[in-house]
Amino acid sequence: MKKKPRTTKTSNDGRNTVGKSAARTSTVKNNTASTTKDKILNAARDLFNKHGVEAITVRHIAQHLGISHGNLCYHFPRREDIIFALYERVVQGMSAQVSLWTPDAISLGMVLGALRASFELQYEYRFLMIDFVNIMRRLPEVREHFRMMFEIRKHQFRSALEALREQGILLQSIPDAQYERLLLHSYLMGDFWMSEAEILFMGKEKEKVPFYAELACSLFVPYLTAKGQKEYDAFVGAAFS
Repeated sequence: MKKKPRTTKTSNDGRNTVGKSAARTSTVKNNTASTTKDKILNAARDLFNKHGVEAITVRHIAQHLGISHGNLCYHFPRREDIIFALYERVVQGMSAQVSLWTPDAISLGMVLGALRASFELQYEYRFLMIDFVNIMRRLPEVREHFRMMFEIRKHQFRSALEALREQGILLQSIPDAQYERLLLHSYLMGDFWMSEAEILFMGKEKEKVPFYAELACSLFVPYLTAKGQKEYDAFVGAAFS
């Protein structure tokens, strides 16, 4: 008696169930890897924030998570890889805010709101700002990417300022060179406020971000028209009260 040839089981729609099973397995593995990476990054962020970058190794992070050193290194071979991934999170968060800025849909509240959101994001990953110079020295890829993003952000900020001038929110009478200083002052404060806060801020920890974010927003005040001042007061009253 001849044996019947083996056939591959298929579903009602004719698709190979073996292939579907393999695809599901691959998806589960990818999701698991993504979840593990996120857990590693979250743990590293918390440890870096608490103890500083120099005090924490990949072994500390693995021990904190209760996983093997080899398991962690499978996802992130070096501590520098973890730092870069956390830096990318900050960049992505800031880009999400600025992506909303378009010539047809821009307001002073949007710009100030993005400024406040950037301070909150920096605080969440504050080790990056506190160890800013050392990280830039140790990770050339972060330094080069930061410089590139700085040029992109300057262009975006200039475009936003020009749109606000056309809307009558910012004064037309102030020279372009002075607006360029406003841009640089904003980024200077945005990049280094955390170091100042770590040393000199004497208030409650929960008050730190609102205090410095409002201080950064106030850089715009000398440039506002009467219309702009009303929008500014409305934003500050809602965001910092």
